[in-house]
Amino acid sequence: MVNRNRVLAVAMGCALGAANLASAGILGGTARFEGPPPPRRPLQMDADPKCAEIHGGKPVLSEEVLVDAAGGLANVFVHVENPPAGTHAAPTEPVRLEQHGCLYTPRVQGILVDQTLEIVNDDDTLHNVRALAENNRPFNLGQPAATAPRVKTFKIAEPALKFKCDVHPWMAAYLFVMEHPYFGVSAADGSFSIPGLAAGAYSVVAWHEKLGERKAQVTVGADGTGAVSFTFTSLDGAATPGGHSQ
Repeated sequence: MVNRNRVLAVAMGCALGAANLASAGILGGTARFEGPPPPRRPLQMDADPKCAEIHGGKPVLSEEVLVDAAGGLANVFVHVENPPAGTHAAPTEPVRLEQHGCLYTPRVQGILVDQTLEIVNDDDTLHNVRALAENNRPFNLGQPAATAPRVKTFKIAEPALKFKCDVHPWMAAYLFVMEHPYFGVSAADGSFSIPGLAAGAYSVVAWHEKLGERKAQVTVGADGTGAVSFTFTSLDGAATPGGHSQ
């Protein structure tokens, strides 16, 4: 499996150039869930016996809301709403969406306009990849086991483009098609970082598939660092304020 941190680092290097990276800073932060996390339900993988076999008959839990023991919230897409001026060429390193264990991996990620997306089937079973695009052209691809990756690019920015599998209805993933590289996705502990930002004031948006959006105003200081945290507290999907800079 391709290391996502390495892919992001390559993307940043291609988009910004070594000289800009040397003088730019990093915005770091956390996404947290406040209160008891919602229970994860067992997925009913009876649509395809191959999927249950892959997991050795063990239960597989839903991934919509992943909260660790300390309240860290995974799979939050964080991006700068008012990025620094400039254009950003598509990185040559592709972004990968893997079908592994009858689940999409990663569940949430970003890609630049015109950057290559490779869709990979790691499973010994047929998958169907349906992209529910609105700004870009939607597509619906069958992908049998042991076939070459499907390759796609996107011409227009689009938030939260959903992928689903018609064969395995529990499968879902989200791709943000971006015009700039100033974004990140929270890890299992809720942490994220957005490198390459010059000193200045920014509006930062955090999105979660079930918990909605949070926004915060953040300053990256002259020392090249900034921090922000986002707190999610409900399952209503409402877009409400809930972030603060540190």
